[in-house]
Amino acid sequence: MATRNTDPARHPSKAADAVRVFNHATLPTRTGPGIAYPGTVYNTIGSFASLAHRLPQAFDQIAIALADLHKAGHLTADHGTPTQHATTAVAALREAERLAAALTDALERAHNASSPLGYCGPMDDSDDDL
Repeated sequence: MATRNTDPARHPSKAADAVRVFNHATLPTRTGPGIAYPGTVYNTIGSFASLAHRLPQAFDQIAIALADLHKAGHLTADHGTPTQHATTAVAALREAERLAAALTDALERAHNASSPLGYCGPMDDSDDDL
């Protein structure tokens, strides 16, 4: 069993928590949008594109690990067979790889499209979104 310091699952868990924090921080308010400036939109899309770009490799490595565990006979199943569950999980991970590649493409298009945008409204010097 992996220890807390070496458990690779902690990394995607932190990424998921970071997205939750982002979602909370960018909720629209009565006074305006949760993101006030197009530069922040551009930077945020770029960060999400970088994240999405890394997902296919992560999903591939998980699928390989699961397949290797299965081939080595190290899997059991509470119901059905390990083969049924491993096959289904690996197929779903391969689908996730393809979808992550499509997500990356869409985010790169959004990033490129938002690149020339600027802001011409009022600016608040105390705004954290500058």
